Parts: sequence; structure tokens; C-alpha cells
Amino acid sequence: MILNRLIITTLLLLIAFNGQSTIVRFETNIGNIDIELYDEQVPITVQNFLNYVNNGDYDGTVIHRSVPGFIIQGGGYRYSGSSVFQTVATDPAIINEAEISNTMGTIAMARTNAPNSATNQWFINLTDNSGVLDPSNSSAGYAVFGKVTRGFEVVKLIESFLRVNFSSSNLGQITNEFPIYGFFSGSAVTLDNTVEINRAYVLSDKFQINAGLSGAWFNPETNGQGIYLEVLPSVNMLISAWFSYDLLPPETRHKNGIGASEHRWFTMEGQYNEDTVESILILTEGGLFDSGEPVNYSLYGSVSIKFSSCNRAVMSYEIIEPAISGSIPLQRQSDANLALCQQLAAQANQGVTP
Repeated sequence: MILNRLIITTLLLLIAFNGQSTIVRFETNIGNIDIELYDEQVPITVQNFLNYVNNGDYDGTVIHRSVPGFIIQGGGYRYSGSSVFQTVATDPAIINEAEISNTMGTIAMARTNAPNSATNQWFINLTDNSGVLDPSNSSAGYAVFGKVTRGFEVVKLIESFLRVNFSSSNLGQITNEFPIYGFFSGSAVTLDNTVEINRAYVLSDKFQINAGLSGAWFNPETNGQGIYLEVLPSVNMLISAWFSYDLLPPETRHKNGIGASEHRWFTMEGQYNEDTVESILILTEGGLFDSGEPVNYSLYGSVSIKFSSCNRAVMSYEIIEPAISGSIPLQRQSDANLALCQQLAAQANQGVTP
């Protein structure tokens, strides 16, 4: 019995570990905040949040409450200036799935004193609030549904902003802890003073090709095959050269055949989309140093490179004549700028269409 329970528990943990969590980005006027959602643990709360995200309901909303050392809160209002807020329309309230602890960096649903009253407003925990916001004998607790995985420094920056008692707004006491961004005259709160979520959207789970991939890549299954590539984001293009070589030079005047294990050189260029580039394959012949012979270029097939991360990819190819096709794994030659690539990949993710 104990063994069976252990096996079941292990399987559940493996499923949870291997599952692909949904990530939502708050694109604010001071930086991006990425939130990993707990899809499996609190499905009702996550789906409720995603409904608002996918409907564009959070776009243009502001952070209307900041309590340093506690929480920042948003999701419910847009500011139109002149002390006037517009209230975001809400869906029906949901049940309180207070299953996960309110630790630092988690995001939870705001609600009234009634446990099952949460709709569209949320808050991010600036510290470990489990002692006051988790379920207890006197409280039903607050439903955590995700955690900030990137951009918590943006959250902390908001926490550091000046706060004003903006109860003179049409929302009254709701905005009595209002965070102020930028220069404040001391009287009127302007549109420029708000921390605004310009756009909220679900990130694609595909890797995003970016300039940080540029450089040398090799096939780890051989000792002399690889590509050198350059990503050109301004024209959404990737250009590359595919090469292989011998440890010893070929005999003089020896001409290598297509598909032979000796030296060959192809150039490739194509447009990329998210994690994949589709390229034409061009064979280059001639071009010897100090030779007057012209360089010949001919179309020889097609290539597709799919990147799974900043240092892993698979290249699939089809050569026209002779008919040769296959795929090879690719690995980055150096991880010196891996952090840059990961940062650019995150920035390039423009989300999925709802």
C-alpha cells in the first residue's frame, strides 16, 4: 500500500513538473512583469484571470493601490484624467480557491469580506504574507494563482513610488493609497503619473529567435560539421553558412561530391517566425584564394532550423540532386552571451492570439 502511494505521488509530481504552465505578461509603462500561472492547482481562478486577459480587459488599467511591505493592487480601473476613473466590467464572481500560500512574489485575487466574491482585481505580494492572507480559523484566505517569474524588480520599483491620498477621485477611499509615477506637482494627478498596464497577454510557449543566437554552432555528433549564423531582426531574416571539413586537407584538384564526408560549403538565408527559420540552400563552388576562376552559386535545396533554446537546435535539410535529406542536432559553440540571448528571447515574445 505504501509503495503504491509512493508510486502515485511520484507520477503526480512528474506530471506537475513536466507540465507547461501558462505565462502572462503585464506590459507596463515602466517595464514588463511575467507571471507563471498555477493552471493545475487552481484551474477556476486561472481561467477567470485568463478570460480578462484574453478579452483585453486589463489593457489600459492602472495600479490603483500600493502598500509598501505588503501588496500592490490593480485590474479594476482605468484612469481618464481629471480625477475620473472608469470601472472595468466584471464577470460573475468565482469560488475562493485558497490552496496556495501568499508568499513573496505570488499574485492572488482581491475580494471583499465575502470569500467567494473575487472578480477581476488582483494583488502581488511584496513580501511573505502567508501569516495574514492564507486561510486560518478566522479567515477564508486569498486565492493565489501564480507567481512573478520575471520583472519582480519592476514590482519593487512600483512599491518605492510616492503614494498620495487620492480619495478626491470618483472612487473615493479606494484610491487613498495611490502610487505616483514621475514628477508630481502636488495637486492634480495626471495620466503621466499613473502606473499603467499597456497590454496584458499570454506568452507563446515557443522559443523566440533573436540576435543573441548569432555565432558558431556545431553538430555534437561529429568532429567537423556546423553552421555559422547571423540573425538580422530589422529584416526578420537569418543568414548562415553550413560547413564540414576534414582533419586533413583534400588532395590537390580533388572535387568533393554533394553528400560526401569531405569539405562542402552551403549558404542559407530565410525569414524566421518564432522558433523556426525556413531557408533556401545555395551551393558555393570555386572561390579559391588567389584564383581568377569565378565563384559559382546554385540553388541546391532547402533547410529548416528549429531552435528549442539559446543553445540547442535541430536542422533539417533536403538537397535536390542527388536527393539527400536528413536532420542534425546543433549546439552552440560558446555560451558566453547566453544571458543576452535569453533576455532578448523574452523581450521578443509578443504573445499568442486569444
